[in-house]
Amino acid sequence: MRVVNVLLLLSLLPPTLAAQGMGGMGGMRGMRGPISENTGRRGLPKFATAKELERFNAADALLQDARKLKLTEEQVAQLTTLRATLYERNADLLVRYDSVRRDYHPPRSLENPNQGGGGEPPSQEEMMHLGDQMRAMMAVAEQLMLRRPEQIALCLALVDESQREKANKVLEDQTDDLKDAVPQRPQNGRRR
Repeated sequence: MRVVNVLLLLSLLPPTLAAQGMGGMGGMRGMRGPISENTGRRGLPKFATAKELERFNAADALLQDARKLKLTEEQVAQLTTLRATLYERNADLLVRYDSVRRDYHPPRSLENPNQGGGGEPPSQEEMMHLGDQMRAMMAVAEQLMLRRPEQIALCLALVDESQREKANKVLEDQTDDLKDAVPQRPQNGRRR
């Protein structure tokens, strides 16, 4: 019965999540095998908290590396103002994400479906609710990623040509970390 419920859950999830739960890549970034830091034991995706996502502010990343980038006082002041602006712009998305994330509690019986003792199998309604929650969180994460290029451009406009290469590397690394923090669906059947 548990296997049937797990298969039902996997059929309700986007194809990439189903592949991820089965240990495949499924187009998901950051996967290193059947269990990674993005899936945990359940085979279900692990979603970062809104507080964790908040730290992916492009201006903040440059400010944290201000010495390495040799930012001037003026650049630090401009990036500090931009950081506050970016927090404000993303606040609505993070509030929406957080409201879904707080209620994201996969049924206990899915924690390790191969072993008994996990409690009653989840109902079809619970499985559908779980799938809806995951899709809602991924949709918000996708919106954050769509805003990312503009935020990076705003940050790079504030650095000199001599600082740009290092600044771009810092922002690329932060973008990769953001992609790893929240599972994403592939677009148009291609892997991300």
